[in-house]
Amino acid sequence: MLACLASLPGKAISQESTAPGIIESFERLLELHKDQFQKNKSSITANLKVVSDLSGFTDVKLDPQYVKSLLMHSDERFLKLAQKDECRFLSVLETNLLKTTEGNIDNILINYKNKDGAIESASMLKDDFFQQIYKKKCLNNSEYSVFFTEANSQKTIEGIKFTIPKTKAECNTIHNEWLDNAFTPYLCRIQQVFKKPNLKRLADFYRERIPLVKRIYLDNLCNSLSNQELFCSNYLKDDVWSKILNSEVPEYKMSYKCQQMMNKKDKFTNLDLRNCATKLATEAKFCETRGNKDYPSNFPLQNCDVLSTALNKSKLITDYHDCPGNIDNEALTNIHRIINHFAPRKILSTKETCSGETNYSLARLNLDIKNEAGWPLKVCYMNRVTNKEACTTYIPGSRADEPLSEDQVVAKILYLNKGAPAKTTCRIVDSNTYNPNRSEFKFGCFIVFSGDTCTTMSCEKKVIWEEKVQQDIKFIGTPTFDYFPTVYMNERYSFTSLINEVKGTQQRMIRNLTDLKFFLDKMPTGIIHGIGCAEDLIPEQFQRIAINQCKPMPFIVDGYVVKDGESLLISRLAIDDVHTPRFLLWPNIFNAISAYQELHPLSLWTLYGIRK
Repeated sequence: MLACLASLPGKAISQESTAPGIIESFERLLELHKDQFQKNKSSITANLKVVSDLSGFTDVKLDPQYVKSLLMHSDERFLKLAQKDECRFLSVLETNLLKTTEGNIDNILINYKNKDGAIESASMLKDDFFQQIYKKKCLNNSEYSVFFTEANSQKTIEGIKFTIPKTKAECNTIHNEWLDNAFTPYLCRIQQVFKKPNLKRLADFYRERIPLVKRIYLDNLCNSLSNQELFCSNYLKDDVWSKILNSEVPEYKMSYKCQQMMNKKDKFTNLDLRNCATKLATEAKFCETRGNKDYPSNFPLQNCDVLSTALNKSKLITDYHDCPGNIDNEALTNIHRIINHFAPRKILSTKETCSGETNYSLARLNLDIKNEAGWPLKVCYMNRVTNKEACTTYIPGSRADEPLSEDQVVAKILYLNKGAPAKTTCRIVDSNTYNPNRSEFKFGCFIVFSGDTCTTMSCEKKVIWEEKVQQDIKFIGTPTFDYFPTVYMNERYSFTSLINEVKGTQQRMIRNLTDLKFFLDKMPTGIIHGIGCAEDLIPEQFQRIAINQCKPMPFIVDGYVVKDGESLLISRLAIDDVHTPRFLLWPNIFNAISAYQELHPLSLWTLYGIRK
């Protein structure tokens, strides 16, 4: 209110002037009201009678000075909510949304007629007042209050529909409906709990029982009760960043990128996300060079405006970060992304483990059907019982939940063949990090690899236990696989066949743009994948310098937008950052698939829709 008064038009007043200004006059008015209110309260308190039962009284009303204090000190949002009728006013007062000059309300000042018809005043405890007044009027309010007790609030809120508007007209209607809804004061009381540090226990109670999407909705609603435009602006923005903040779109579409941009590894707070969203919405070029630190991928990235449009319609589940630049076979990255779209698993993304997670996806696909030929990586050692070399399948990296992970396999070999303790653990370290002169490397097991030359397909390693290199322990094998079949006899073990068998997916060929759009529209989780020549997919980066030149490039299409009559296909090449889709045109994809078909051993058309 002060801000509104201060901005009233009028003649400017010199700072040297001794005449009272608008703000000074208003502050004086508040002081006078406060004095008057205190005197009135003192007068009532001095003649206070014990009033715990209003059943014998008539014409019970709030004290006029008390009401005046409520009007002058309460937030306009909640005054807007209270103005519907007397019952609504009482519910807003009951839920602590209104304030007096003293702040929080513990007592209610009232006037009433006693049995003799005389007007008397009293101060009642708030709880006593509402218990009694709801016996006289607004009987439904007492029921609403019960619906929102701690015991009943979760079930009550589960039954309320929090409609997200799609148009301006719909939004105006929804806002008016909330103002008319008898539950709104009780919902806003919960929303206010999250704003008060002294109510942490209650805030934690509601946080566990009310989903984030509904908490954000309540925040938007209760902050905008007196401002319909503000309420609607939070839902009618086109940028994906606003939709993420409103929980209309999954948070992972922004949070991984924001962590990289803001160099923060800890879990993001709502304030962190809002700050990042503001940056992304206002600085389009910011996204071109930020967002994939420690997770190398194709560069430069797309700008923030392109990302916002693409992520709005993108279906691919990407609740992780991968590192295409660390993978020497692009098909592995595509496989990893497709598998985790149809069978998402919790992935802790770090720069040290991202390439191992990619390996893990292909390894499990083969090992789950006992196709060890498709995953030939093994640790070989001299078995002390048979005195012969033995080999055990392993999956690169360290995973506590995977017995075949590299560290666990080596630790078991040391225990069975070298006399190491049963609880031996092995640490995987870069040769640049491993230093035998440091105390942390004096004891225990270490698997040392060369970070400068190690790739997903070829990586020389050595096992060091108790400062000694174990010469008889060797790592052998190179993953070999077909993405699409290259010979009919081995078709079952191509990726496209394996994922159908292991994950229960189904695939169908996509021949034209109409078919592609129909598939994406009709299959809620369906995506398109294929392999085409990079020279046609993104000719601005890959130019042909020879006839029939083709760099096979796997890619995924998971949505489309129509702009100015042209269909823009939301795509990720296997070299792209997983959180940075790009737009491709159908002619580019068609030409890329056609050129690759000319070179494929079976002349396959390599563009398929895949669904579950």
